[in-house]
Amino acid sequence: MRGLTIEELADNANLTKGFISQLERDLTVPSVLNLKQILDVLGIQLSAFFSDITEREKNIFSLKDRLLEGSSKNYKIEKLIPKLQYLEMEPVVLTLEPLIEYKKQFEEDEGFGFVLKGNLEIKINDERQVIKRGDCFYLFFDNTFSLKNLSKKNAEILMVNY
Repeated sequence: MRGLTIEELADNANLTKGFISQLERDLTVPSVLNLKQILDVLGIQLSAFFSDITEREKNIFSLKDRLLEGSSKNYKIEKLIPKLQYLEMEPVVLTLEPLIEYKKQFEEDEGFGFVLKGNLEIKINDERQVIKRGDCFYLFFDNTFSLKNLSKKNAEILMVNY
């Protein structure tokens, strides 16, 4: 089960959000009980977690490997690397229709975005700026952000959450 926020994982595993955050940043080590609680939520058997990896993970992905993660009539989000078992980072491409605004409460630990196409207005908390192709931005846990496509063509943003 992927796509859980820290808060959702913590709630479902009967652990604190702070503990999950520390675990994710390698600041603590879980007990076997805590590890089992987390793995149960993720649908992974404890024995499978500790078994040797017999199949090598794929390293190179093509356009056909992409997976549509979310969409509406105004935007779409495509996972660039959807099938890795031990994914540390989650790269996606956000495509915004012309003159559309995308708003989100950032729920990952950290992440960044890189504008591939278009001119956008970005707002992170109270900071607002116009960004264009080649510009980038950084997001921290609990940032509220929005991106508005100022172009008459689709805008594309590479976003990497980790």
